[in-house]
Amino acid sequence: MLGFVDEDRVTFYHSPAKPRLFFDISKLDKLPRVDIVYTYAGADGALIDAAVTQAKANGVVIAGFPTGSGTPAMDEAVKRLTDKGIAVVMTNRGGLGRVTETSGRQGEHRPLIYGDNLTPQKARILLMLALTTTRDAAKLQQIFATY
Repeated sequence: MLGFVDEDRVTFYHSPAKPRLFFDISKLDKLPRVDIVYTYAGADGALIDAAVTQAKANGVVIAGFPTGSGTPAMDEAVKRLTDKGIAVVMTNRGGLGRVTETSGRQGEHRPLIYGDNLTPQKARILLMLALTTTRDAAKLQQIFATY
């Protein structure tokens, strides 16, 4: 797919002028751990917390509802992680559509990296690669916007 046309903008994903970044992982023994946590009705955020505190994940990908959101309790867990500098990427579990800064509940501001059109699995791989170069949320978002 070349891109998307939304009400307020046109987004191209493939263009000869689009810059390409490559990740040098040749000197790494392993990539940073990134876990995927699925959203479901009543999810309380315990799995998000456990991914970092118990499994020592360096980042988390949320497979959110089709609207690109989790439950309010999950949002609280996400805020705790992002306050500590842990990268959290929001995707949707349906595999179709986009998750952008305008996705989710009306009027809310969430401290997330938006996975756009990536499936949770693809977002996980990209976050694993991106974390080898930066932990800065703005730079991570730019990487997700590029790919």
